[in-house]
Amino acid sequence: SGKHFRSTRSKQKNLPSFVDDRQKQYTEQEVLLTSNCWGFAWEVLFQADNPDTSAMTVSTADPTSAWRAFTGPGFDLIQSSMTKPKLLADKNLRNRRLQGGDVLLLWHTIACSNRPNKVYLDHVVTCIDEDVYFEKSGSGDNVPYRINTWEGIVANFPPVVFNWEWRRLVRRNRNSPSIWQPYLRLKPASEIFGVDARVAYLNNRDRERFDWLSKLRPSVAKQLSLTTSRNSDGAVEAQTYTGILVLEDLVFAEDTGRASLPASAFDKQSMKLPRLPSNPYE
Repeated sequence: SGKHFRSTRSKQKNLPSFVDDRQKQYTEQEVLLTSNCWGFAWEVLFQADNPDTSAMTVSTADPTSAWRAFTGPGFDLIQSSMTKPKLLADKNLRNRRLQGGDVLLLWHTIACSNRPNKVYLDHVVTCIDEDVYFEKSGSGDNVPYRINTWEGIVANFPPVVFNWEWRRLVRRNRNSPSIWQPYLRLKPASEIFGVDARVAYLNNRDRERFDWLSKLRPSVAKQLSLTTSRNSDGAVEAQTYTGILVLEDLVFAEDTGRASLPASAFDKQSMKLPRLPSNPYE
């Protein structure tokens, strides 16, 4: 239709700021509604794994939550440049075991002096053919949803810097060692990337700092993601709230089988995160 979903920003009251750890303040916070590479890739796989779903979700998340989601029990590791570096130079070897719907994770490690090196997820794309991938090339309005080639991805993520890892949904993997185990279908972004999903993975120090995560109303917690960056001492230097929004039901064309959003989904009101209640806590 030529219409484009654009990122929006809204102000939400009574959300905490953690930039200054010495004094937690509950203030009006900006919430960005947008999509990034792993939010989009997760939605592609969620839709494929849940055929009864009729609505798309716009989301993003912190890199750690995204890494945890794509490497969870619903996925099998197919191959990795860590164990087979020749995959990066040999096209036939690289594509021999791949199939449409596989997901490629690009990541690097951050050296830490007092704990194991941290894995940082940089990008996620979905395989659709030999060396052809579908991606949201970043976050925000100025990066496209596009079909990209192997050469294009390599140009953006040099193999000398990044690790390359391909994974597959268990239910799409005939050779999966877990194929007969009763895994549930992929959960929606609101249950994977919402702030309440982070509580179970926080260490003791962070549990005290982010105690509010467990106090938000479930309906509110599933509408928000939180990304923070820290200095070498662990203090939060920056934070970004992002929204999780379920769009209107898709409209399916009977003659082509294609799905699209209705025109009403592109008005300004539909592209805004609903106003949170004045008291978002239980």
